[in-house]
Amino acid sequence: MPRKASGNFNQTKYINQWAKENMKAVHVSYKKEFVEEFEKACEKLGLKKSQVIRQTMEETIKKAEEL
Repeated sequence: MPRKASGNFNQTKYINQWAKENMKAVHVSYKKEFVEEFEKACEKLGLKKSQVIRQTMEETIKKAEEL
């Protein structure tokens, strides 16, 4: 149940609205074995999957800007 800090302000509703207006999800599907191999590689390197994906996206954007 959403908490109300004071008055009519609903922080949960505010956060959800902000996310809806400012965030976008990227959904992909790959073969199970490929994903499991990626997860193991990330774990071995001490990296989060989201960290690797974000870094790759940033590198791709930078390359495109340099063209």
